[in-house]
Amino acid sequence: MRYRLLFFTLFISYSLQAQILNIEKSRLDQGDSVQWVGNISLNYKLINQQIRTQGGGLKTNIARIGKVNDLLVISDLSFLNSEGFDLLQNGFVHTRMEFLKNRKLSYEVFTQLQFDQVKGMNERFILGGNLRFSPIENDTDLLAIGLGSFYENENWEWEQDVDGESLVTKAQPSIARWNLYVTYRADFSDHIFFNITSYFQSKYSTMDEYRISILANLNFKISKKLYFTNNFTLWYENKPYVPIDKLNYTIKNGIGYNF
Repeated sequence: MRYRLLFFTLFISYSLQAQILNIEKSRLDQGDSVQWVGNISLNYKLINQQIRTQGGGLKTNIARIGKVNDLLVISDLSFLNSEGFDLLQNGFVHTRMEFLKNRKLSYEVFTQLQFDQVKGMNERFILGGNLRFSPIENDTDLLAIGLGSFYENENWEWEQDVDGESLVTKAQPSIARWNLYVTYRADFSDHIFFNITSYFQSKYSTMDEYRISILANLNFKISKKLYFTNNFTLWYENKPYVPIDKLNYTIKNGIGYNF
């Protein structure tokens, strides 16, 4: 059988913490000025392989770089459609504010609304805050440690096969978690930039139920505004609330444009 594949994509690929790190870099570059920075990206792909499949997404990243405080808003929406049926849909909107950013000890608050139909998560709402200590912060390097907590409320729905019958289960857990992260950024040269962030998140009630995630981003500058980006994300949850894989990871490559 003849297989045909048509793939088109144009996107700017940012992980959440990578975008925060880019904002910190912009702050260092701009000194005491106040400015808005961001990007908007679209991606589309069409696959004709036995069945017709198409997908796409919309990403926006907007930040206000202030003299004392920074504001960040990120949104990301993706879909995959096959013969009129939605196969995959996921997305989020994340808002974060960092206060007293020029001090070694600052604090930040954040909120996020998210959904992931792949895993059966209809909705996740997050609200939290962190204390942030930055022992190293200069033109080429950044090391920061964050410690805080957040509250999450989730709405799950998933299907299970029980004795040959399909059983739909619903759950609405509300969980308070500790949040610890370590982030590092390094500019190896004027054209190569790297950052990595590791998270550890556990329940208030027990440290035996936790999440670990790693986000890494390597960018190669092509021109003043254009760059090539490589992103890697790993997520592990030792006791997931619903029957999903404990370990997940994604790898993304793309072309980015800054303004």
